[in-house]
Amino acid sequence: MTPLRYFLFCLKLHFRQRREVALPLFFFLMVSSLFPLTFSSQHLPVIAPVTLWISALLAILLSLNNLFREDVEDGFLIQLLLSPAPLSILIAVKLLAHGLAYLLPLFATLPVFALWYNYPWDSFSILALSLALGTPTLLILGAVAAALAAGLKQSGMLLMLITLPLTTPILLFGLSMAEMASNGLPWAAPCDFLLAMAVVSVSVGPWVVASSLKLGVS
Repeated sequence: MTPLRYFLFCLKLHFRQRREVALPLFFFLMVSSLFPLTFSSQHLPVIAPVTLWISALLAILLSLNNLFREDVEDGFLIQLLLSPAPLSILIAVKLLAHGLAYLLPLFATLPVFALWYNYPWDSFSILALSLALGTPTLLILGAVAAALAAGLKQSGMLLMLITLPLTTPILLFGLSMAEMASNGLPWAAPCDFLLAMAVVSVSVGPWVVASSLKLGVS
C-alpha cells in the first residue's frame, strides 16, 4: 500500500466513524463550558490558558485510545509491516490523517472558547499559537504510548500513565508563553522551545512510534 492510498483510506475510515471522531471534540467543549458556568467573568481570563491546555491534552489522549488497537485486532498491521513502504512513513501518514480528522475541528472551535472566557483577542492569538506549536509533540507522545499499549485490551489507563508525565514540560512552556503574552512580556523563549520540540517530534516521532509499535505487538 502506497502512503497516498493509505492516507486516503484513513480519511475515509474517519469519515465513516463520525461519532467516534466527534467524541473528543464534544469532550473538549463540555469540559471548557463548565468553568464559565462556575467562575465569575473577572476570573475567566485568568484560568483560560490552563483550561484550554488541559482540555485539549485530555481530548488528544481520548482520540488516541484506539489509534492502533483495531489494526492489531483485525490483522491490518501485518499488511502494513509487509508493505514496501517504510512503516515510519505509513505511521506519519496515519498521524496526519488523525490530526486532520480529530484536531482540526478542535482548533476551529477556539473562537467560541475565547468568547466563553472573555479572553482578549490579541492575547488569545498567542495562546492559540502556543497550543498549535505544542500539539505535534503531544500527538507524537500519545502515539508512542498508544503503540506500546496496542496489544492490550484495556490500554486507556496505561496511555494516561505513560503520556501525562511526558507532556508536563510542553504544558508548562505553553502556559508560560500565554502568560508572558498576556502580561506584555517577551514570549520568544517558550515559543522557540515549543517550535523546536515540534520540529523534532515531526522529524523523529514517526520512526519512534513505528519502533514502539513493533515492540508493543511483539
